[in-house]
Amino acid sequence: MNGKVVSLTNGVITFDFKGNNMKFNVTEVKSILFEEGGSTAPAHVSGTVTGEPGEKSVTANNAVVRYKVADRTITKPPMINNLTQEKGTVVVSITVDKYGHVRKATPGAEGSTTKSEYLLTKAKQAAESALFNNVPNAPLEQNGYMVIVF
Repeated sequence: MNGKVVSLTNGVITFDFKGNNMKFNVTEVKSILFEEGGSTAPAHVSGTVTGEPGEKSVTANNAVVRYKVADRTITKPPMINNLTQEKGTVVVSITVDKYGHVRKATPGAEGSTTKSEYLLTKAKQAAESALFNNVPNAPLEQNGYMVIVF
């Protein structure tokens, strides 16, 4: 189905499909691919997906990961794998150094929908595997978050 994501609010995606707004629960959506500038190739980094100012997203292993770190862009997406049938959303608080490395990742922040130790561990590993752009004049550390939906 090709269309446009209009909004993502309270776990409901509003999607414009041929002029009709359709609503889907986030739990019902497996993946969303975004295109840049009308091209037919999926974009690596898709930009803002939610109403949160400054929040961006990236496609990683057929999953969309939302993140926010001031003035930063992911250059190497996180490696996400879930070898179980467990589902849930994990919010990971992250600290990024000026070179773009994730120095600290703490899963289970506010907004997480699961307490599964397995998913919390996988989310922490995924966040730590991501790499952000190098900003030499950035602060030594910047705090932000990643939202990973399993």
